[in-house]
Amino acid sequence: MAGGATSASGSDPVQAFARQLRELRLLCFEPTEEQLAREMGYGRSTVSAILNGRRFPSWPLTAAFVKACGAKPEDWLDRYREAKRKYDSWRRGATEAGIPSPAVTGDAMLAATWYRTNPEFYDAAAKQVRKARSEIRVTYTRRFPPDQYRAKASADYFEAILDWARQDAEDERSVRRIIGIPELDGVPDRDVLAWAREHRDKTIGILNYEASVLRWTARADGLNMALVDDDVVFLAFSGGVRQKLNGFSVKDHTFMSYFSSYFEQLWTSLPSLGEYLDEVEPDS
Repeated sequence: MAGGATSASGSDPVQAFARQLRELRLLCFEPTEEQLAREMGYGRSTVSAILNGRRFPSWPLTAAFVKACGAKPEDWLDRYREAKRKYDSWRRGATEAGIPSPAVTGDAMLAATWYRTNPEFYDAAAKQVRKARSEIRVTYTRRFPPDQYRAKASADYFEAILDWARQDAEDERSVRRIIGIPELDGVPDRDVLAWAREHRDKTIGILNYEASVLRWTARADGLNMALVDDDVVFLAFSGGVRQKLNGFSVKDHTFMSYFSSYFEQLWTSLPSLGEYLDEVEPDS
């Protein structure tokens, strides 16, 4: 099928490009988001995000969508470049204008639950994950891969996230994970890279699960977080000995909004795990 969507107008280039993608979808008899996700090799939440204008897609994602709709990606390259040019200009303008803060007045009193040890933190986070309704967003930026931690609680937490993503449910659910892969002089850490490769193979068939990669050049762990629905924020602090980790959780919509905005800013700019591995291991 030839690709051909009419040009879209509008001040928001993300919405404008999303309209073009929706028109292409209509031309191929409107496959479901799940059908498109399976054909593209991406998560269903990603397909939904680009079709509804919540995310501006990368070129590999756009090309996969176009191909899944029976069109030729090369016929869309100039169209994509023009949309990307408008998007980049729009983002620069939004940054210069400043992002409005949540409406908060007076003194904010937050109730935090503190976790002193690795098991305390991961046990609480896993329980919250199992109760999630629709969305889980997590980061993992540490100097060692998850399979090098001996605590059963941490293993149970990581598996709980995948189990939740695998479940069939009437309401749409989504897990997105940002993985920080340590790099020194542009060379990825061997152990974390090996784990990331295994993780890609383990999760490639889970439509409700996606991972992206943050190149991490600091010789220290990052601040990690788990955002469950729009309710609860878990923040984890690690460092020193390998097994050390503690943190806290807060249940507050305004508190959540700050970390949600930060997560979305990161997510939009990062390559998927598959794209990253194809780049650093092109012959694997």
